[in-house]
Amino acid sequence: MARAKIKRGSTHVDMTAMCDVAFLLLTFFILAANFKPTEAVEITTPTSVSNTHAPMKDAFTVSVDKDNRIFLNMTDEIKGDVFDELVQEKNMKVTPEDKKYFMATGFIGVPFNQLLQFIRIPSDQLKNIKLPGIPADSTNNELSEWIRAAKTAGMGKKLNFLIKADDNTKYPAFGKVIDAFKKNDEYKYNLITSAEDVPPGTPLYEDNLKAQHK
Repeated sequence: MARAKIKRGSTHVDMTAMCDVAFLLLTFFILAANFKPTEAVEITTPTSVSNTHAPMKDAFTVSVDKDNRIFLNMTDEIKGDVFDELVQEKNMKVTPEDKKYFMATGFIGVPFNQLLQFIRIPSDQLKNIKLPGIPADSTNNELSEWIRAAKTAGMGKKLNFLIKADDNTKYPAFGKVIDAFKKNDEYKYNLITSAEDVPPGTPLYEDNLKAQHK
């Protein structure tokens, strides 16, 4: 007796809807992402075994390079408000175009009296310029003024203060940064380091093993 033939259905799957969803998700993540601010200079941070990531939302980062120069980075969520507060405190005469240039600047590395000229320098030319950094001396502590402006502008927000120092930074330069935070009654900040593996046999290593087996 002949076997009945079963009609095979089409195996074609329309992927149009799937592609639309994929591109919508990709667009959403690109628009919602906080891109890492431009680095002022190359900094080799000390290593640590901490597995905690530094918060990057509403972040105000103070960087100190191997030459003990101080630079600032701010995320876009607070940059405009900090600029407005600083202009008001310093009674600076600025234009809307000045603020536009400031918002496009990846980092700050000059004293106040050079700020408006600095923000107009194209980013590709900054690598060829020896920047003086932000003063933080006892006679001219502009870093403290930046921190105060950030705290005032960010009132009502949870600002994340970060310190990123080079492994070859001298302690006096690092101490100036700490003193600038103290002048503003700010004692909570995160130190940015490079992660390394936890040495086997240490208490932290054993704790991590227990956590993995839970």
